[in-house]
Amino acid sequence: MRKKQSKWMVVSIAAVLGCSIFMTQPTDALANSLNDLKNEQKQLDRKKSQLNSTIDQKKGDISENQSNQEKLLAQIQSLDSKIIETNSEIDRVLGDIKRTNLEIEKLHESITVLEKKIADRDELIKERLRSVQESGGSVNYLDVLLGASSFSDFIDRFSAVNTLMDADKKILEEQATDKKSLEEQKASVEEKLAQQKSSRDKLVNLKANLDSQKASKGKLVDQLEAEQAKLIQQKKSLEKEYTETLEISKSVESKIVAEQARLIELARQAEIARKKKAAEERARQEKAERARQQAASRNKQSSNATQAPAPVVVSSGDWTRPAAGRFSSTFGARDIGAGAEFHYGSDIANSIGTPILSAADGIVSYAAPMGTYGNVIMVTHSINGQIFTTVYAHLSGFNVSSGQSVSKGQMIGRMGSTGRSTGSHLHFEIHEGPWNGSRSNAVNPIRYVSF
Repeated sequence: MRKKQSKWMVVSIAAVLGCSIFMTQPTDALANSLNDLKNEQKQLDRKKSQLNSTIDQKKGDISENQSNQEKLLAQIQSLDSKIIETNSEIDRVLGDIKRTNLEIEKLHESITVLEKKIADRDELIKERLRSVQESGGSVNYLDVLLGASSFSDFIDRFSAVNTLMDADKKILEEQATDKKSLEEQKASVEEKLAQQKSSRDKLVNLKANLDSQKASKGKLVDQLEAEQAKLIQQKKSLEKEYTETLEISKSVESKIVAEQARLIELARQAEIARKKKAAEERARQEKAERARQQAASRNKQSSNATQAPAPVVVSSGDWTRPAAGRFSSTFGARDIGAGAEFHYGSDIANSIGTPILSAADGIVSYAAPMGTYGNVIMVTHSINGQIFTTVYAHLSGFNVSSGQSVSKGQMIGRMGSTGRSTGSHLHFEIHEGPWNGSRSNAVNPIRYVSF
């Protein structure tokens, strides 16, 4: 009897060891493969982040360059306006000079007439002086009056003398007035013409200066345009490189999907192994579950007083809620301020560090950062022969690694706000089949999990 028991124990141990070897070897190999993919994805994410940062910097440089160009063009436009105003002013002054020259021509004619009058008057005065000189001195108007033969002759002589005296006086006064007028007119015209020529010279110099400034700023615009073309070309090159990196990321994504396919059979075998567990083990779990529910109920009553979210209760059945907290966003179309989009999962909001639980028994197929998901865990499940994949995104930390078997309700990570996130929450997806980048088989988690 003792020999039979020993033989049975040896067979049992051998079976267990065989099963362990079968379960361990592919799991370890898969873990290493997924870790390699995880590292590759990390490097790609880092490269994309660096490229994005450089592209944003180039965008800033292009914007600054464009702003500088606009400022210079505004200055050139201002200079153009000043040049136009200066040209108009030059034209006005040239018109004034032309009119002044016409006035000078007319004045020259007047001056010529006046000079002739003065010259004629000079001859008359000279003639009068010669007459006075020939008569022996000055004209004796008294002798003329006394030489009258009669009173009537005296009156005539007196009137003539007065006329002669007035004429002499008038000649001298007119001569003095005309000479003064001639000098004033000449001085006025010369001064006016000099002022206008000075204004013209200043305006011509101003226009030359404005033209020089415009030419200088035009050269700067040329330089900025050349720099702008260079920056745009660099930005295009970076965007091309970023696109190629995204294509590489898609390749890594395909590899992840392929690795999940390898996990499916392993998950199915794990499900079969779980169903073979002893009835007492199930009873023990149910007892533990009831204890957890009672503890959760007590915690809920206590937390209601402080209005904090209740901790999650691991429910019976195939599925359980993956985290405690407020149900903040459902599956389907939504708009969070960045435009309409489709939300492929459900969100549970709570504080950073809140435990994240596996929603069902399965095998971790991915545990690493990935794009907008931030830190993400994917778990492959086999439930009643059907394959599911659950996704837990925006985590602050991991408690499991790729290839690790997990049980429903087991803590696999902690809630966070990594990736594209507006606050601390869990983004939870359920896919009927393996996960794929287009998330074509995502379903509303409420079909399987109660929120």
